[in-house]
Amino acid sequence: MGAQVEVLNSEGQASGSVELPDDLFGIEVSEYALYRAVVAYEANQRQGTASTKTRSEIARTSKKHHRQKGTGWARRGSLRSPLVRGGGVAFGPQPRSYSTQLPKALKRLAFRSALTVKGAQGQVKVVDAFDFEEPSTKSFQKVIEACGLKGQKVLFVTAENAPVLVKSSRNLPKVNATHLGSLGTYEVVRADAVLFTRQALDSLVEAHGQKS
Repeated sequence: MGAQVEVLNSEGQASGSVELPDDLFGIEVSEYALYRAVVAYEANQRQGTASTKTRSEIARTSKKHHRQKGTGWARRGSLRSPLVRGGGVAFGPQPRSYSTQLPKALKRLAFRSALTVKGAQGQVKVVDAFDFEEPSTKSFQKVIEACGLKGQKVLFVTAENAPVLVKSSRNLPKVNATHLGSLGTYEVVRADAVLFTRQALDSLVEAHGQKS
């Protein structure tokens, strides 16, 4: 049996309870999988646009600067040489992709490990689904405070994309609203608390059961 968590309504009052299944929130945590997932996410955020000019790209003549012998100066080629001020760069960075992909099994292990850590620390909350007629930062803030999450970095997870709720949370610097289709290990790890809607948690459990 998994741990039981109260389901709160948008006013912070208990309206029931829900079980957090052990195969999602009670596994043996893999720190290695968490590490790999966080590093992969950060690598995928890198643009990889750093670039320097090689000697072939410098806008200078390629003519030899002075004759090889007889001047008393060091032997040297053109002014494009990396040895010359303003010349090309040797072994400098070039545009590249830092993107990486984790094996599916490791990715799932990292995600379940992150959920387990949050669940063990009492940082998983569940709220009944709610919505607003129009975006309202003030109303959304009241829900967050009613759930006892004031001042915390909150990851708010809905079952499907909810544009009105996303816009309502956009001006709250410590709240990140997302949906199950975009939920990843990194978002879970960096949050102080994960607030699922009841429908989002049910959908997550159902989807995980189908993949197992």
